[in-house]
This record gives sequence, C-alpha cells and structure tokens, in this order.
Amino acid sequence: MTAPVKARLLPPTLVQAQLDAFNAHDVDALLAIYADDASLFQHPDELLARGAEQIGARFRARFAAARPRARLLHRIAIGNHVIDQEVVDAWSDDGWSSTELVANYEVRDGRIARAWFISGSSTTLRPAQRADIPRLEALIRRSALALSAGYYSAAQAAAVTEHVFGVDTQLIDDQSYFIVERDGAAVACGGWSRRRTLFGADRSKTGPDPLLDPEHEAARIRAFFVAPEAARQGLGRRLLAHCEQQAGAAGFHALELAGTMPGVPLYLACGFAMVEEFEIALPGDIRVPLARMRKAIAPHAPAD
Repeated sequence: MTAPVKARLLPPTLVQAQLDAFNAHDVDALLAIYADDASLFQHPDELLARGAEQIGARFRARFAAARPRARLLHRIAIGNHVIDQEVVDAWSDDGWSSTELVANYEVRDGRIARAWFISGSSTTLRPAQRADIPRLEALIRRSALALSAGYYSAAQAAAVTEHVFGVDTQLIDDQSYFIVERDGAAVACGGWSRRRTLFGADRSKTGPDPLLDPEHEAARIRAFFVAPEAARQGLGRRLLAHCEQQAGAAGFHALELAGTMPGVPLYLACGFAMVEEFEIALPGDIRVPLARMRKAIAPHAPAD
C-alpha cells in the first residue's frame, strides 16, 4: 500500500504535484498521489491501468523507454476535476517525440482517483532509412522550391534544387540523417556528418568522403529542409539541437555548414556565425549564393 500524500491538497495543487513527479521520473511520488485503486483510461473508456501495481509498472516502463517531460499549456479546474492541456516531449536513443495531450484528473479524498487521456497530434524524430529516400526527396523538393521565395529567383531555386539538393545516402548509412514525421507525414529532415563533404546530394559527389578529425575539424550540418506547411514551428531548431548533441557526443568541438539564404536566419538564431558568402555556378549560367557558417560546441558524453 502506498503512503498517502501528507497534506490534503487542493485539486489543482495535487495535479501540479503529479506533473512535477512525472517530470522528475519519480514513481514513488506518483504512486503517493494516485489512489491505491486509481484507474487510468484512454478517453473515453479504454482501461490503461488500474491499481498501484499496474500504474507503477506503466510509469516505470515509460521512463525506461524514454526520458519524457510534460509542458503544461493550459489548466482548467472545475470542482474535483482538473483538465490539463499538455505537450509531452520524450527523448530516447532513437530520437525524439512530441505528443499533444489532454488529461482529465478526478480527485477524491486528496488523491487522484481516475484520469482520462486524449492524445492529439504526434511528432517524431528518428534516423532516416534508405526506404525513406523517396519521401525525403519529395520533401526536399517541395521545401526548396516553396521556401526559397524572396531569397532566390525562380530560376535559382529550380537550378539548386535540380543540381545540388537531395539525399546523401552516406549520411543515412552513417545513421546521422534524420526524418521528422507528424502523424506519419514527413515534415522535416536534416542531419550532421563526421565526413568531409560540406553540402550536396549523391549526384554531386565524386570520389571518397573521408572522416574528419574531431579534435581539429568541424562536424558538418547537412541538408536541412522543412515542409512549407510546417515552417516556423520550431522543427529546424529541434533538429539542430539533436545534431549538435550527437556531434558533441562524438567528440567534435565545432559545427560547420554551407547554408542557403532561406536557412541563414535560422542558423544565426541558433548561434552560428557567418564565415563567408560564396557562390556556386550551375548549368544555364546560373549562380546561387550560399553562406559558410560555423559554431563552437562543447564535446560531451552521450546522453543516458
């Protein structure tokens, strides 16, 4: 039997204590907040767990599989019911996920007696596989043509999309290129590289692509693209943070990239500095400006 919460808390305060315990991954604290015979449901009536043993096992399994953290967006308290709108982010060895959630907590006798959960849109970041290449190529083309408006002419956007942009399968094989999916649809992609190539798809590479020296050379940030309908929603920042963490875990002290003009504002906002602007010459006597950018990072151990 789990010891009850020491003080009789108001329902909103009790639910906040539950949120804090969840974010601390403290199963004992959670079981002290839930009633010994509490029930958890996927709304409206799909039973997820009942009683301290099942609820404890559910939380332990979730915390073992990932490192979740809930962000409270809005809270309504009506009598003994507290309704939270949350976003739950979770990090694992495979990547990151984010799920919108509405939770309705019923409080009785100072503890949560029942809870109902409604899951909304889900976004995941995972390593791309070769099977993803057709979807990635389609995403890259849509992103490059639509988001270049105002930065490149139509001719420049078409030329760089045709001759430069695309998937570098070496990154996929190295497990350092990532796809972001929202409810199964590809909405962003990007990666980092421990190899010398700075930019370009398979069709623009010639010869070997040797490994970089982490002590003296910068890891590459490669091929970031966001679907037009998902632009300015933080996906590029999320991808960059993931790549920076992985490059740091691999021992690199710096990141370097060749950014397109549409991407420069994002990279500047994320701490990159301009090194130089340069142009590439493409068929049809078209020249496209790019920016070489760099950021110092701290190498660190891989995340637990």
